[in-house]
Amino acid sequence: MLDAAQADAIASARAWCEAQQEAIGKAAISPDMLGPLLACLIDDWCEMQRGLAFAWREGQLMALRDPDRCWAARQWDQMWQAFFDQLCAGMGLSEFATLTAWFFDGASGLHILRWRRPLDRSALEELCNGWAAWLGGKLAPQGGWFDTGQRDAQMLAATPEPSDSVAETIANAAAQVVAESGVTALTHRAVAAAANVTLGTVSYKFRTSADLMRAAFDGIYRRMQSRSPVRLGESAAMTMEEVAALAEQGAPSRADMLGSGELCIATARNPAFQPFAAQLRYLRGRGSARILERALGRDQAISPVDGAILSAVLGGRGQACNSTGRASPGDLAPLIQRLASGRT
Repeated sequence: MLDAAQADAIASARAWCEAQQEAIGKAAISPDMLGPLLACLIDDWCEMQRGLAFAWREGQLMALRDPDRCWAARQWDQMWQAFFDQLCAGMGLSEFATLTAWFFDGASGLHILRWRRPLDRSALEELCNGWAAWLGGKLAPQGGWFDTGQRDAQMLAATPEPSDSVAETIANAAAQVVAESGVTALTHRAVAAAANVTLGTVSYKFRTSADLMRAAFDGIYRRMQSRSPVRLGESAAMTMEEVAALAEQGAPSRADMLGSGELCIATARNPAFQPFAAQLRYLRGRGSARILERALGRDQAISPVDGAILSAVLGGRGQACNSTGRASPGDLAPLIQRLASGRT
């Protein structure tokens, strides 16, 4: 049944892609036109084709859970690649078609999260305009919407509590439950068993389902941050190839991608998790910003949008690594090189 649903969703998505291509026609002829068009496509996909957007994510999760069942993820990947091959060719950006498909993957995966519609749509425009600027060798232009979203999301984030080894153990166990069995299996009892603590201990530390979900995300986020190849304060000069390799080394593991994907879908489907959606959308890209600093130098102003752009590309590339195996070493180097050569 799941395979049949995926096949039907892919067929409907192909029809959507064909309709977009027909509507765009031969109008997309300049790289300067890419940003607004991408924002329009992502927004339509996530809002007007929401069922298909969820089906795509489920296909990716299916491949992450079982590598032997990655046929759907591969078909989704092939469909998007063909779409962006055609779109980017008309704009003279053929060499960046795959990277643009990865950006679309990462950016749309977070735009599916609903928080404050006017802010989210405006911040998406800034993100996509920034991507177009990157392909022209420039960092993202100044814009206040994404910055506003990040500032307001930080206000919603829980205040860090003093070090609590028991709470950390429970959070890591919650992350394990999500990665292995999905969000539907995230119960206080399941986490207690995984953490080898009593049910009362879990209930005392994390009283509600939302608290437990936040704990799972925190556990996943800490693991992903621990894999980051860049630490605060590091500033040694590196070649562009070394910087690109550094970014690729920071790709999340299959288990972490599965866990974060499960949490994103659950957050997108449940209005009760709106504040959590804000943090997923806007508090990302800080590690990516440090990678950009290594590439471009600390004299360059790396904005939250720039960090989020690289995070989106790395997210899409991570799906390609773990779901379809289509990414390869060095494929980020042309993008980093273009940014470096275009800096002022």
